[in-house]
Amino acid sequence: MAMRTTQPAEWVVADIPCFAVVGKVNMGKSAVLATLLEEDDDRIIRISPEPGETTRCQRLSLVLDGAERLRFIDTPGFQQPIEALRAIRALHGGQTGTPGLATLQAFVDEYQDTGAFEDECRLLEPLLQGAGILYVIDPGVPVYDSFLAEIEILRFSGRARLALLNQRGEDGGAREAEWREHLGKAFNLVRVFDAHRARFATRRDLLAALNQIDERDRAHLETTTALLDAEWQQRREEAAERIQNFLRSALKLRERGHYGEDAPAAEAAKRAAIKQASRRYFDRIAALEREAANDLLALYRHTAIQAEAMTGFSEDLDLASDETWRRLGLTRQQLTFVGAAVGASAGIGVDAATFGHSLGIGALLGGLGGGALAFFKGDAIPTLRLDLARIGPLGGQRITVGPPRNPNFAWVLLDSLLIRYRQILSRAHARRGDALASDDEPSASIARALPGERQKALARWFRSLAKSDDNDERAQAAWRALLDTLAAIEDEL
Repeated sequence: MAMRTTQPAEWVVADIPCFAVVGKVNMGKSAVLATLLEEDDDRIIRISPEPGETTRCQRLSLVLDGAERLRFIDTPGFQQPIEALRAIRALHGGQTGTPGLATLQAFVDEYQDTGAFEDECRLLEPLLQGAGILYVIDPGVPVYDSFLAEIEILRFSGRARLALLNQRGEDGGAREAEWREHLGKAFNLVRVFDAHRARFATRRDLLAALNQIDERDRAHLETTTALLDAEWQQRREEAAERIQNFLRSALKLRERGHYGEDAPAAEAAKRAAIKQASRRYFDRIAALEREAANDLLALYRHTAIQAEAMTGFSEDLDLASDETWRRLGLTRQQLTFVGAAVGASAGIGVDAATFGHSLGIGALLGGLGGGALAFFKGDAIPTLRLDLARIGPLGGQRITVGPPRNPNFAWVLLDSLLIRYRQILSRAHARRGDALASDDEPSASIARALPGERQKALARWFRSLAKSDDNDERAQAAWRALLDTLAAIEDEL
């Protein structure tokens, strides 16, 4: 979580490693910080296409377990580095060696109240107080003399220095080798980063790299990365729980309606009531899915966007359509395999109960039954279950609809949120605008590629829900399968 403090009395405090984020205007300093600190609120970190958005130093902190663990100072960019370098050298005069902190302090004292070198004076303040340096540059631009002047000024500080090649676009690293040649002479480390595409592992690696440039902070930063890992694991577990809660709510959902029995309009009233209840059912399913997606967005600290409503849910959703399954779920052949595998597992229990005297017939029948059930129901239009009951002494009929008879429906729901989860993990916090879309490429299905053991654990739990028996053991096995799936999605990104 990022915190903001305006113009503190001291930029650097004891026991909290601090790094000044420095660079020429429009090099992506704010974007790097937004992604590194998971902050997409423009009120805290403003990312603008216009150069010069950051006009003063701004403190931003990494907060873990309720405590500030790492501090960054977003500084204004260099405006006149060549002229500033000349002024610094002039102040150093005929002294031996290269300019150092004393000369930089003399430069700030000389110019900070004159209006000259205003930005340079501001960005040097945290360095003079002891902050390390995170120098952000765009490796797609040429190495101009002004950049060489910046590098030289930062070298004078003697502070721990990490240069970040912030790639922007496909050809963002066109001049990377040239940049590395110059940066390698003046910086402790050089790292590549893409603020608009970086995933958790990349962010973590960058934070860990700060370990390597100042040994005094090593123990603190190692503890910080351990806390970061623990928090990320906790988020993944909460995400699995929220996805499972959504599936539980959706698969238990029922919608009710009623109609009068007076002839001759009773049949027409019945059809209208069923249609209305079905419409409400699918609308509510879509709303539940969107709520779950927004919960996942909030869990991963995307506060500036909302999920779009899921497309494709309606009373005429056709689970028999190949296009539906290419976009959303398992193939019918894979569902046959899952059904057969789960059925076979149930049949094995029969064999055990008869001490093996059935010669495997229980497993065979279980497999055939489960597979046939999945295949034939997987080839049917998803008609909602319909229950009718008389409403008291005043007459009329109450209808209850849901869920679809088609067992594939659970996999559609699961795949929708897994695709959403993948989109969320793929979205860097430096990215601004647009909503989280509900659709993806036809080849993007995740559920169809799940390993067999995970499919079986989920299928058993889905079957329990269909029987209104939310078995704790099966629910826990399904949660573990979801957790493993979320970890696999992250690993594949």
